[in-house]
Amino acid sequence: MKKLLFIAMLAATNVHAQQYRKFLVAVQLGLPNSHGFISSFTIEPGYRFSDKMQIGFRMETQNMMPYTGSNSMPVSSMGLNAHYYLYKRAFVGAGVGLFNPSNNFIMNSTEHQNQRNGVGLYPRLGYDLGHFRLMVEYNFVQPMKDYISYPMPGYVGHYENVNKSYLSLKVGFFIGGGRKYVK
Repeated sequence: MKKLLFIAMLAATNVHAQQYRKFLVAVQLGLPNSHGFISSFTIEPGYRFSDKMQIGFRMETQNMMPYTGSNSMPVSSMGLNAHYYLYKRAFVGAGVGLFNPSNNFIMNSTEHQNQRNGVGLYPRLGYDLGHFRLMVEYNFVQPMKDYISYPMPGYVGHYENVNKSYLSLKVGFFIGGGRKYVK
């Protein structure tokens, strides 16, 4: 009876070897947009549960190299995400994160004490080719208080609710997570 139960359990589970390595770290740069030359820089460690599913932790800064004279302010974020791989290595994914308008998660400056972190969602589409990645994502960020200052003497800045949602097209590479080769 034990032998029959074992065979039934073995037949009921889908046993197949994972073709891709489990751990990876992705490094991505956002392509130029209206905000700056490099619109974002992202580091994203991940873990593959299977060849089709991956979870990750994203750390990103946006508007890190703004154009001269640009009034766009930086935003940093940290969040959890998941990818589901489709045909070949195309994937769809989504994540939830914490966004900070001052690009600083530790609020130690009294000038920016009224700024608060905001919650956001980011759906994404992408394609992995070898160890290279091309991805587009849209970051839906709740409006946050941001300190608006003027570059003219005598003007005092003020806090204002600002929409920080943005579209990001990224290119990058990842270390680890590649296909396993049988010797």
